[in-house]
Amino acid sequence: MSKYTILFLLSSIQWIYSQSVNFEKSIETAFEKAKANNKIVFIEYYNTDCSICKSIEPLFDNPEIAAFYNSNFVSYKMNLKNGLNGQDSLFMAQTKLKFSGVPFFLFFDNAKNFIHYSGAKNDVNYILNIGKKALNKDERLGNVENKYNAGDRSIKTLYSYTDLLQLQQDYAMANKVTSQLYEVYPKQNLSSHQSYLILKNAVTSIDNGFFKYWYENKDKLTGFEKGPNSGTEIKLLEQIVIQSIRNEKQDWDLSKIKEVKQITVNLGMSKDGNDFLWEDEVNLLIKYNENEETQNLFKLLLNQSKNIYSSLYITDYFVNRANEPLVIKTILVSIQELMKSDMEAEQKGDLMLQELICYQKLKDFSNLNSKKQKALDFYKKSGLDTELLNQL
Repeated sequence: MSKYTILFLLSSIQWIYSQSVNFEKSIETAFEKAKANNKIVFIEYYNTDCSICKSIEPLFDNPEIAAFYNSNFVSYKMNLKNGLNGQDSLFMAQTKLKFSGVPFFLFFDNAKNFIHYSGAKNDVNYILNIGKKALNKDERLGNVENKYNAGDRSIKTLYSYTDLLQLQQDYAMANKVTSQLYEVYPKQNLSSHQSYLILKNAVTSIDNGFFKYWYENKDKLTGFEKGPNSGTEIKLLEQIVIQSIRNEKQDWDLSKIKEVKQITVNLGMSKDGNDFLWEDEVNLLIKYNENEETQNLFKLLLNQSKNIYSSLYITDYFVNRANEPLVIKTILVSIQELMKSDMEAEQKGDLMLQELICYQKLKDFSNLNSKKQKALDFYKKSGLDTELLNQL
């Protein structure tokens, strides 16, 4: 081999290892090049204002990372700072993946099928290992559904599949899989750090066995977080309660709502349990004609109201849903009592409208007509829109 060939090879190697990761200018260009070269597309999903993203950025100039990613992937940056542009937004919508923050490393085959993702941090080996997992079909997150459908119920597969389902916002299936994860999990290890990580990363339902265990053993839920997050472990239970309410409350009956209310009290999220589910409880109480309980809840909520705005919201909510005369009369008395308070014309006008709706539901047309005329005079004098009054 001549010295010129050696020098050329050395210079070529030096050139390869001196390069940065090459990021394409558009998502479409990235996939066109990936298809032409039979490569995987790597997307850095980030925000230029994100401190972690900023710390990772210099690593794309690392020779080892640059050589590995340029050899194996076609790369593209997706910056969320000012919202995604048209092409990027359309692409992410088509993936049906939802991310709550940044940064994430995403990987797709050249047909735009999702194959893997990972969080990211400022560590060369960590970033290299993310790419290696994306290249390994057995390690890819996108392949875990196939493993599950083939009957794999190992802890690793169930845990990974739950992660994917949460990205896809398929919470019903995620809850099913996480329940299966609890079934196969060694119960003697429930107080372990691994169990805590499952609670933290996989559980979104209060009906899950991991939640129930840690809720019943709150005194053991400590010492797992370090640094600035130290002492925040109990907050996980609160977050799961919120997620469960958001995703599952439409299927709850009155007994379940009361159970969840008690959980919020026991976790210190609410003094009496009425901070999260009272609207849903009202709907069910009215649906099943639980008139006495409806009246009691109305009085309790109104008594706890801190200002005229929240009082108006409460009375309006009940007025527009209740139909039983006893309940309507209870609401009417409270509305008339509220009218004696000092308030702006708009708020008083709202109460007048609610009062008229009560009379209408009670079929008390004598009071409805006389009160309506007074309300019309007040609305006109105060410059309020009379459209809703005229509809009565």
